[in-house]
This record gives sequence, C-alpha cells and structure tokens, in this order.
Amino acid sequence: MAIDKSDQPTYAITFGRSTSLGRALVSALLTSSQHSLIRILDPLESTGAPGPAPVFSDRISYHRAEFSDSDRTQLIGSLSGSSVVFHVDPTRSVQNESFGRIHSLAVGFTKALLSACPEAGVRRMVYTGSSDVVISGGGDICNADESLAYPDKFDDALSELRAQVEMRVLSANGKNGLHTCVLRPSFMFGPGDESLVPFIVSFARSFFSKTIIGNGKNKCDFTYTENVVHATICADKALSLDPISVSGKPYFVTNDEPVETWEFISSILEGLGYQRPLVRLPAKILLTAASVTELTRQKIGFVSFSSQLLSPSKIYLLSCTRTFNCSMAKTILDYTPVVRLEDGVARTVCSFSNLANGSSFDGRRELSEPSKARKFLGTGLAADILLWRDDRRTFLFVMFSFLFYYMFLLSGRTFLSALANILLVISVSLFGHGCLPHSVYGFAIEKIPPDCFRASEATTRNLFRLFASLWNGAVHTVLRLAEGRDWNLLFKAVLSLYILRLLFHLSLPILVGFGLLCAFSGFIIYDQCEHEIDMLIAAAFVRVELLARWIISKFPSSILDRISNFL
Repeated sequence: MAIDKSDQPTYAITFGRSTSLGRALVSALLTSSQHSLIRILDPLESTGAPGPAPVFSDRISYHRAEFSDSDRTQLIGSLSGSSVVFHVDPTRSVQNESFGRIHSLAVGFTKALLSACPEAGVRRMVYTGSSDVVISGGGDICNADESLAYPDKFDDALSELRAQVEMRVLSANGKNGLHTCVLRPSFMFGPGDESLVPFIVSFARSFFSKTIIGNGKNKCDFTYTENVVHATICADKALSLDPISVSGKPYFVTNDEPVETWEFISSILEGLGYQRPLVRLPAKILLTAASVTELTRQKIGFVSFSSQLLSPSKIYLLSCTRTFNCSMAKTILDYTPVVRLEDGVARTVCSFSNLANGSSFDGRRELSEPSKARKFLGTGLAADILLWRDDRRTFLFVMFSFLFYYMFLLSGRTFLSALANILLVISVSLFGHGCLPHSVYGFAIEKIPPDCFRASEATTRNLFRLFASLWNGAVHTVLRLAEGRDWNLLFKAVLSLYILRLLFHLSLPILVGFGLLCAFSGFIIYDQCEHEIDMLIAAAFVRVELLARWIISKFPSSILDRISNFL
C-alpha cells in the first residue's frame, strides 16, 4: 500500500549535499522526524570530505537547483510544498572557486530563494551563516551579544558576502508572509569541516608549526557542527510556534564553552599526532609582514605563502579574543548545546585520520624522540639554559652575558684588554663574595664550594678524548682530500674554509655577539624546527652538488680527460 505523503512535513535544505553542515542537517532530520520528506537544493557536487556522507533514502529528493531567471520556474517547483527552507552558507566549501562564482552561489542564490519562497508557499526560512559578519580588525570581542553592529569594513571578502546574505534574509522577513531568522555559529568545526580543521593542519605543516601567534591567552567560542544542527531545528520550531517574537533577528550560536584558542588548536593537533606549539611570536610582527605581502600582491600580483596561510584576518583570529553570548538563542529558541566541546574535538579528530601526522609527510621525528639539540646538550645546566627550560635562569644568563658583552667588547678594547677586564671583575666579585658573612640581616649567603672550580679526572679525560676525536676526524678528511677522488668533499671543505676565512675578517665584538645570539636562539629554534631545518640543509647540499657538477661540465674535454687519466 502506498504511503500518503500529503500530510508529511517537507523540508527544503540548500547545499545539503556539498557542505558538511547540510549533510549533518539532512541526517538529523531523517532521524528526528520519521515521516518527513527532504528536498535538497544544491547546484554543487558533494565535496567528498570526511564526515557525514550524502544520504540516500526514498524520503529524499535531490534537485540541482539553479538560480538564473530562466530556471525560476524550476526553483519554485522544487520548493513547492515545503514548510521551511534551511538555507546553509556555502562559502566554506567553495573557497577555492573564483570570487564571481562564490558571489553567485552566496548572494545570487539567496536572492533567488527569497523571491521564489512566497510563490512556492514557503512560510519560514532559517539561514545559518557565521559570526564573522560582526568581526573586523584586531580588537577583542568579549561576550558580545546580538546588539553588536556590522563593522564599517570587513576583514575579508567572504565575511562581507556572508553579511550581505544575512542582511537580505533579515530584510525579507514579514514580506509576502515569509518569516526569517539568522543563526551565527562561532567558528564551526566537526567531521567534514571544510575550513577550520584543514587550516589548523596546514598551519602545523608550515614553517610556523611550532609558534604561537600572540600571547596564547586569547579565547574563542568554537561550535561543534551537531550543536549548530540542533540550533537550526530549534529555530524552525520556534518560528512555527511564535513567528512574531522569533523572526527578523540574528542569534549567536556557540558551544557555550569559551576556551583559549591555542589550547583548542593544540588539542586538535595532538589528537592528529602533531606537536603542540610552544614558541610565542608577537602578532604585530606577523601582521606587519602579512600586510606588506598583501599590499605587494595587490599592487604587482605577487603571491606568497604567507598571504595564503597567514592573512591579516587569520592573524587576528589566532591572536585576539572572540567570544559571544548565546543567551538569546537559549531563551527564545530554547537552544542548549547537545555535544560538549571535548567530545566534539574527539569526534572531529577521529574523522580526520587522512590529515594525521605521517599521512602525507614521512620522515618527521617521533614526538617521544629527543631532538639532536637535546642529545648534543644533554640534561645538564647548559641544556636548561640554552633550551629555555627554566625561563628565569635563562633570562638572567642572557642579561649578564650581554651586559658583559656591552661593557667589555663594544667599548672598543682590544682582545687582551677586554679579557683582562673580565678577569678583573670576576676576581673582585669572587673575593667580595668570599668576604661576605654567612648571613646578612637574616638572609643566608650560600658560599661557592671549592669543587666548583676543580675539573674531575673524568671530565679532563673526556675533554682530551674530544680533542683527539676532532683531530682524528680532521686528519681523516685531509687524507680523503689527498686521494683526489671525492669532489663533493672538496667543495664542502672549500666552502667551509671560505666561510671561516670570512669570519676571521670580522672583529671580535661582532664574532662574540654573533656567538651569543646563536647560542641563546639557535638551539631552541633547531629543537623546535629540526625537521624543517634538516630539509633545508639537505636541499642546500643538493643545490651545491648540482652546481659543482655544472661547473665541472664546463671544463674543456682535454682537462677532464687528463683528470680522469690521473685518477
């Protein structure tokens, strides 16, 4: 017996096949409403992203909706009989398209929908956009509510497009019997996420993978996809029950769990097998570089990776606070988050196994394995200072080192004069420390034990072994060069000696200053970016080898024949 579908509620969902939110909304409606019919209006194909796959059911009909004037009748027919249209923002899924295409899908499709809904008998529309429509510049937004106005200038073109769509939807409320409302999810993420999680992974695989932009204390509201779906369904129910009170308004939707942005990013990265960012980088430095790069790109068409990965808007996102108050959605729409943030992160990580560390990047050091810098420095005082394990102690050493550098080397003294002054200060300081009593006004003075200045037999033996090893290595290199067979070794030796020659031409203050800078920054940078630096060094050696072969190929054949005969 055929089922009578005349009394079944019918939902129309835009971009219900090509967006993760649309697919999740289709699945939720199929589960929550056992007798509903769903019409998917989508001019795009499925993205194939991980997460909810397109659902196939006899209760679903797919319509490749178009929005030109010639297809107006077809669009009205696709909407006819629907009680509500769930309009999903498509801009997250089509960011690689041309701006004209994105504008057509966002603004053009919305305009066509709003025109066709009254003629098709649709009385409700819920548009799910983004909180980006109220964000602009680098100022913090703390617990903002719906009274926050649109900015005079948007951070990027996509945010401006979303604002245009939102304003069109809200302005259409009450016209020709259509009631509309807008949801503003804050930084939506989840299985199949097309923008946030891929951006985080791209950041982890970039040169900036170990860095924290800003002070790392800024907070954001991140919203799990299932909670956005739940809010969308709640908005439709509220519109049907009390359209006068609900319609014509925007509503912020969040997980209601503000969290530090970098803590959220770190939880995603650690779940996918990447290392947690540790080194803080001032946001103003990156913002200046990104602004210059963006200006250069606009003027001369130059495209740099920084303009793709760290645009000014993304730097603001990573360094500024962005939290929103969803009390209005809770009160009017009866919305309550159904998935906690921690559970949402765990589900998202499981769905993005294709982006896990090692899926497309091999050869990275395991997180549990110590870096070469840690192996070289060991676990003593030097490692604690140079690897910045104890920030306070390292800061003191940096301050005193550069104080001595300024007092004795930048003053223009000769090497012997500077050395004598340093020894004089050390001698007077040690003598004065020795003259102090064991207690001064109740504060204990710790005396320096004599063993501190003595070298043990084991230390002396290891020191001589080190010198012997270096000497034997140098002799071995000289013997290999004397054989006249290893051209790669010759070019490496010549390049190294030439660099050493250039260094010896520098003055002592420059050499010492460069050494201090390398000591206090080089080890920590190499410890955090070992893989990237090793890759750059390997690439440099390959280039040098290719250059050497090219130079040899330019030699006359007679000389090459003589060399080959000699070898």
